[in-house]
Amino acid sequence: MFKTIVTTALRNFLMRFRSTFVLIVGMSIPAMLLVGGLSLNDTVANWINRSLKENFGPADVYVENPRNNIFVRMALDPDVVDSIKERRDVLAILPVSESLVRLKHNEKTIDCLAMGVSSEDLSNFVGKEINIPPQSVIVSSDLAEALNIKQNDIVSINMTGQASEFKVFQIGEEGFLNFRGDHLQLPGVIFMNLDELAGVVGFPTRLYLHIGGRVEEHEAFVNNLRQQVRVSAVAMKSRLLNSPVNKALGYLTIAFGGFSILASLILVYLFVQSFLEERNTVLVTLRILGFKSVHVFALLALEGFAYLLVSGLLGAGVGMLLAQFLLERLKNFSSAMMSGTLWLSKLELRVSFSSILAGVLGGLAMPLVIFVLKAIKIVSGPAVRLLRFEDEKEFSFKGTKLRYVGLVTVMLAILLMFLYPKFSIALLLLTVVGVMLIFPSSYLAILLGIGLFVYLLYFRPNELTSWDVLQRGAAFFSASWLLLFSILRPLRKIFSRSISENSLSTFIALSYVQRNKKNSFIIALMFSLIVFVVILTLVVPYNVRRFAKEQLETGIFGYNFMVMQNPLKLLFSRSELEIAEGIKFYARIYMAQFNNEPIFFVDDNFVRNAVVKALKNDSWRKALLEPGTLIVGFIGKQAVPEQLSGRIKPLFGLGASEEITFRVVESFDVRQVMIPARYVASINSAPKNVRLVPVLLAKIDDKDVSRVKDFYSERFDFPVHIIEELNRLFSGIDFLINTGLILLYFGLLSGLCGVVFHTMRSIVVRRKLTAVLKAIGMTNKSVGLAFIVENLVMASLGILVGVFAAVLFSKDVMDQMFSLIGSGQFSFPSLNVFAFITGLYAIVTLTITLPVFLSKANPAESLRVQD
Repeated sequence: MFKTIVTTALRNFLMRFRSTFVLIVGMSIPAMLLVGGLSLNDTVANWINRSLKENFGPADVYVENPRNNIFVRMALDPDVVDSIKERRDVLAILPVSESLVRLKHNEKTIDCLAMGVSSEDLSNFVGKEINIPPQSVIVSSDLAEALNIKQNDIVSINMTGQASEFKVFQIGEEGFLNFRGDHLQLPGVIFMNLDELAGVVGFPTRLYLHIGGRVEEHEAFVNNLRQQVRVSAVAMKSRLLNSPVNKALGYLTIAFGGFSILASLILVYLFVQSFLEERNTVLVTLRILGFKSVHVFALLALEGFAYLLVSGLLGAGVGMLLAQFLLERLKNFSSAMMSGTLWLSKLELRVSFSSILAGVLGGLAMPLVIFVLKAIKIVSGPAVRLLRFEDEKEFSFKGTKLRYVGLVTVMLAILLMFLYPKFSIALLLLTVVGVMLIFPSSYLAILLGIGLFVYLLYFRPNELTSWDVLQRGAAFFSASWLLLFSILRPLRKIFSRSISENSLSTFIALSYVQRNKKNSFIIALMFSLIVFVVILTLVVPYNVRRFAKEQLETGIFGYNFMVMQNPLKLLFSRSELEIAEGIKFYARIYMAQFNNEPIFFVDDNFVRNAVVKALKNDSWRKALLEPGTLIVGFIGKQAVPEQLSGRIKPLFGLGASEEITFRVVESFDVRQVMIPARYVASINSAPKNVRLVPVLLAKIDDKDVSRVKDFYSERFDFPVHIIEELNRLFSGIDFLINTGLILLYFGLLSGLCGVVFHTMRSIVVRRKLTAVLKAIGMTNKSVGLAFIVENLVMASLGILVGVFAAVLFSKDVMDQMFSLIGSGQFSFPSLNVFAFITGLYAIVTLTITLPVFLSKANPAESLRVQD
């Protein structure tokens, strides 16, 4: 019996493989996306494991002063250093002073980390003899590769605005000498003699520890160390290995492909239903010949598993190609956006067998469950039931019990509206469901759908919450389905009154769509989900870019360039930022903290020329020049106090603080400015004993950007071309959106496969009906047109639902985003959406038309019994 079951299952699979190949392609998408995402995780994990050896060496843990920040690194207490050196579980220790420097070679520059060390300490830590000569440095291998530096080359190192030349004594090939930061975030590191490193505030600013043992045990050591001494300690290797960021790329791929996976599962359901229904005659014959229910189930399960297994293996193969494609996109993007860093270019695709197995099994799990449940249902019963012709049954709403259920649903929903008003839209949808249970009618459904649209559009809250947006999105989706799906019956009646041949084709098509509501809904649902998400990803970034472009027209207060002085310079002297050649006009700002919030002290140029859209009149300009006055930023509308008192403190704790009282002369909405300016005061109101960080705002032409940036970079300050940086940010957003769209298109592929499969099965199942229609006078063109219209209507239902819901929902999403930032206006990218819908319709029409016109047959041939 076992041999018979296996032979029959394999014979059926091989005989029907060609006709269901298009379905196999559609069902392979879950495995493809899962394997692709997991492969990217394998690639990053392999790179990190390799980096632990190539870039960390013995460095397991670092220890530093908890008061450190991104600009200033404070020295560790000598007693703390001594206590750590005395620990028996510390096998080696390297005290260093660190500072960010700018390395220049052959007219190319890179910002990197410089470590001031003792040659003896470095030798003991890395386990080999190293003696750094005066005015010499060790350059890490990755950094040397980026700048094409060789041993004995002369390089220029800029430390806090002072450039000095050093000889490259050695290239750090591997291990800690090729260190690239605790997150592998730096291009590399320079090792130099401690007394030659300028711009540090003490020694050591950091300790690197080698503690040995397994990486998993390093966290326990760090926790124990923190309890004994007051330090900031990090287990670098452990954190890097266990960081969720390492798997973000793969999981992001799977998340973006979630809707495509869902669409593919819907296709699986369609396949399972068709597959089992067409086996009725064969199954009852086998039962009559002596097969038990368990044997029939085994036959179905084996054949279905063969289809799913082929789909999974195909998905695994294509998934690895997808991972390679996404990896190359990421590398190309990073090379353009992060010039000077080469680590991403070193990523090579690595795929483990466990990832392939997990991806295939994950892609097969839900389809197999669907198949098994349907198979159990069809074989559990008498054999004679399988011979009955069971067309798709419409769900009957005429039962008295269902009417009572609908009545209770309506009453419960109305009651809950009074108790939970914030869920009123969701409860309104529940009310609509109850009404449809009581009074099932296509015309009523149309009225309810229109009513929902009217309610949502004309009774819209002034301020949308997240719950409102989600509920309205579900309501838009449901209203679209009610309206568009119910309009089929009136359309069919309209075409039934026409006597033309084309109208007859349309009438037949609409009749089958309405008759087979379940299949029609399933296919339309696939399209609606993907179209909904695709349009949402087109609309939201379009509005964000448009808003940013409007904001960039004035830049930051009318300036498009900003320079922040290096705070380290404040430790040694107080100096103003120089004005570079190419600056057309400028204003000076001095930053500090007032009650732990940013405060900007501005000069007279700012008061006269700044463009501040958040303030509606210019009366503030004169008032702010008076000593002791202040402009305050709030979120939304709040009461403005007459006075504010508090303590002015320097940024990063660099110096003394001072108590001060301001008189408030104006207020603004902080969401309408591009930098977090909570308080603005004139330089005339600045305290004398507090170290303020100078900032220069300037207006420059695009042709002068590079020259002006170089001017300030050479002085080790921090220049920012605002438009350039924001364009870089939006380029990253575009990269993510475009990658997400690519993954969503696989969901459309599932939808197309579903339409093609339904078309092919309809042609086979309706051969006899087709022959009768041809025999009574319908032409091949009219019959083919009926098939095409039927499937186009199903696809159109999904597309239109997706478009309607996405357009209205995206407006709510953007309105909520604009309310958070205080300004902005919704705009719809009509051309982009029109191009997408037009292209989608062209592809759908082509994929439906080909199988229809490739399956022509005369009436006599169509009446033959077909397998």
